[in-house]
Amino acid sequence: YRWGVLREKVPTWFFQLTNLTFIAIIQNIILLLLGIPTHTAALQPHTPLTTSDYTLGVLAVITLAAEFTADNQQYSFQTFKHGGMKLNGNDWPGARLRWSTADAKRGFVTRGLWAWSRHPNYFCEQMFWILITLFPILGPGSPSLPALPLTSVTPLYPLAPCLVLCTMFFSSTLFSESISLSKYPEEYSVYQSRVAMFIPMFTPIWSLWATVRGRKGALDETLWGKSKVE
Repeated sequence: YRWGVLREKVPTWFFQLTNLTFIAIIQNIILLLLGIPTHTAALQPHTPLTTSDYTLGVLAVITLAAEFTADNQQYSFQTFKHGGMKLNGNDWPGARLRWSTADAKRGFVTRGLWAWSRHPNYFCEQMFWILITLFPILGPGSPSLPALPLTSVTPLYPLAPCLVLCTMFFSSTLFSESISLSKYPEEYSVYQSRVAMFIPMFTPIWSLWATVRGRKGALDETLWGKSKVE
């Protein structure tokens, strides 16, 4: 849906240029970069699995499960909103939330994982690739790679894949949120003030700041009604 909005906002030539550079070229380069950590790990000495391997592996599985849950909560909400506001008993576990007519009227999901992050699925996607990037970095052996000239950014080289991906997510999310703000100017502005964009751990800080400003009650009422019913 974002490309449809962008097409209407920019000249045709600019849209075609963006389609060529970003979709056809840049996104494929990003996909190539995401394969670098796996390639690097394959070049490392074959040693028994370490604590970091097990820890990162478990965290990666948890992250995928959380992303799956967030996507299903979004799907459940959109189905409720556009399907006559009827609860679906066949939703996946974790997505069986008690949606209300007030939720549908608001227009966007604010319950479940979405009460902690405005984009929990995007957060999990980024975290997954950060974890994948850390596998060779925290591994016991160093791969045989070409030496890079020492500069101020050389230490960031191993993190390049996830940094590029996170930059893309951040920029595209800004555009997505501008669309949401145009559709729900008051409600989504409240959502931005109360819930962190990506990192769930920041949301309690947002909550504390709203309390200090004396706005928490009003913000919560707009987003969740008198109480957070899950």
